[in-house]
Amino acid sequence: MGFDKPPNRLLIVDEDARLAETLTQHFEVEGYQVFGAGTGKDALTLAVNARPDLILLSARLPDMAGLDVFRALRDKPRTAHIPVMVLAGPSETVLQHKVLEEGAYDFIEKPLDLDILTLRVRNALRRAEREGLTEPRTGLPSGRLLQERIRTLADEQGWYRIDLTIDHFNVFRDLYGFVTANEALRFAGNLIAQIVNEQGGIDDFVGHAANTEEFLIITTLARGPELSKVLAQRVTQELQSFYNFTERDQGFVLVEDGAGGKAQKPLMSAQVKTTQGPAAANLPASPTPNSTDDPWVDAVNGSSGASGDSPFEW
Repeated sequence: MGFDKPPNRLLIVDEDARLAETLTQHFEVEGYQVFGAGTGKDALTLAVNARPDLILLSARLPDMAGLDVFRALRDKPRTAHIPVMVLAGPSETVLQHKVLEEGAYDFIEKPLDLDILTLRVRNALRRAEREGLTEPRTGLPSGRLLQERIRTLADEQGWYRIDLTIDHFNVFRDLYGFVTANEALRFAGNLIAQIVNEQGGIDDFVGHAANTEEFLIITTLARGPELSKVLAQRVTQELQSFYNFTERDQGFVLVEDGAGGKAQKPLMSAQVKTTQGPAAANLPASPTPNSTDDPWVDAVNGSSGASGDSPFEW
């Protein structure tokens, strides 16, 4: 079943304000949502907060080299997957081999031909989509990127894993339709990423298993318990905005029961299961949320793996 894909998000990073404005206007006309940064520091912050689908990165910035910005993006779990195309002046073409060798999608010399640049951006986004690196509805890391992050946990200490499921999503989808359901899932993905930005750390990971309602967050033992509670509470509360007033007030929806009557079904909610890894030598183990005390959190303890119904394999 198809769905309405949101506009692709571009992050343009260039100290030349005039060029940045020209690129912004051009790509907005082409249907993109565009963000801009004039420094490497701002670019790194926006890459996390705006979650662009592609970054156009100048090789020269006032506070740091473009190559250093690219390396910093690759070093962070929440930005490592974002395709980067490097824009370079004539004196910087010596960087081409190095940049492409380190994983940039493309290297483009200034002055720019906007028509050619547009085609290259479009091709880069199609390539990323074919590789299945992100979930198309939420733009969060998926597929190989998600599985690779899970596998690295075997060699790490002090991690805290949160598996978040949107419960009763299928009921909502059947009642409101695929388009609205995909909007709700996109909203949930954006909200989860926002909460991790606010409550978590720069090295925390947020992923979404393709074609599911299953999200994965990996944080630290110190932050994990509180973050899992906030995620469960806020996602559940804010998903209620997709229901009408009567449904929110009564706490359920009415659906056909197949026998000519109506049946009550619960509203969407976030169900959380947690797993924690071994504590580092100088770090005490984190307290585990008690699911009997907190109705929002369904915790699964231990360090050997998540629950059997999780789509995330170890």
